[in-house]
Amino acid sequence: MPMPTRVTAPLGALIGAAIFLACSPVEAPVPPIPATPELALQGQVIVNGLGACGHCHSLAGEPGAPLSGGRKLRDEFGDIDAPNITLAKTGLGSWSEGDLIRVFRAYVKPDGSEVAPSFHSGVEWMSDVDLGAVMTYVRTLPPVESEIQPRSITWLDRNTVGFFDSKSEVRGFVPQIPRAFRVEYGQYLVDHVAHCGSCHSVPEGIISSSRYMAGGEDVWFDGEGKVAPNITASPESRLAGWSESDYRTFFASGRTPDGRQIDERFCPLKFYRRAPADELEAMIAYLRTIPAP
Repeated sequence: MPMPTRVTAPLGALIGAAIFLACSPVEAPVPPIPATPELALQGQVIVNGLGACGHCHSLAGEPGAPLSGGRKLRDEFGDIDAPNITLAKTGLGSWSEGDLIRVFRAYVKPDGSEVAPSFHSGVEWMSDVDLGAVMTYVRTLPPVESEIQPRSITWLDRNTVGFFDSKSEVRGFVPQIPRAFRVEYGQYLVDHVAHCGSCHSVPEGIISSSRYMAGGEDVWFDGEGKVAPNITASPESRLAGWSESDYRTFFASGRTPDGRQIDERFCPLKFYRRAPADELEAMIAYLRTIPAP
């Protein structure tokens, strides 16, 4: 599959827009990004690559499988079936572009109910261009009817079990990080496209602080759980001392330098290895800089 040239805006324009939005007392409208074939192809690369949408939203958990939902997940509120995100009547068929933007930026669905943020932690800061690409591509997929019953979470659970869940809403223009800034672009991919922190970061608790990429979270798929590992560069991490070549081998094969094979039912390496090489290189550059918590 040909790799698209990622749609970007001039750095000066992005910085200017960001300064304007930061200083403006009124939220500035963000013009829609034209839904071109090039943008759809870029979205395909994200969805089937680092975005790994099918890891949760397809029963098979495979790149290219129908995003009709049904895979069984678990978070702090209990079990949940991943929803259908095709444009079927039982999926997102009635959603507008604004509805899609709001569920990414504020974790709120058209009916006012909230999406549990733990599965998508960080994607609220995906750039406008990348978000536009994902939405454009998803809208090209054939609808697949699959009725997934939404989970109901009580007000009490939202404000006790989910008390520390991030509920911030991202407004205004979110610029693209230029690829020339390799480590910073890698951080953007790790935090906001691949959203590695959904599994590898421990959120803040009543008696504990958050631990960025330090592992320890229980990750559940299809009724089976594993503990996400520490992926910082700390001495306590199994990744301590990994070379760039070790990371490349890991992303390509799922095999660690000490010979362990990662269970790809839990880590979406099948998706990550389909990402453009420069994106994986940027992620590797950033992962090697993450300090101990």
